[in-house]
Amino acid sequence: MTLFFKNHQITIKRARSIGGIKYALSATFTVFSADIQPQTVERAALSGASPGKRYDAFVDTTSAIQEGDKVVTEDGKQYMVLSVSVFAGAGLLDHLQLILEAQD
Repeated sequence: MTLFFKNHQITIKRARSIGGIKYALSATFTVFSADIQPQTVERAALSGASPGKRYDAFVDTTSAIQEGDKVVTEDGKQYMVLSVSVFAGAGLLDHLQLILEAQD
């Protein structure tokens, strides 16, 4: 069990080779619960991003998400996964922290 507020249902999409150098995004996993929050203006500025473009997300450690995956929420908003950090070993606090960039 994790300790974060699940405010979105996300689908993870990953680029897969469809022959030669062509790639297509395909749904890799079914729906996961996630907590997606906008980064503060200060934190976004530290990474060189414009405010409102970067987000932090928290998901369960059982989700096999990777950098470069695309996350799609239940309302169709799309994000690119820039970073995945694992926080494990503290029992109820086990989770993955993602840094996302909005794709719209």
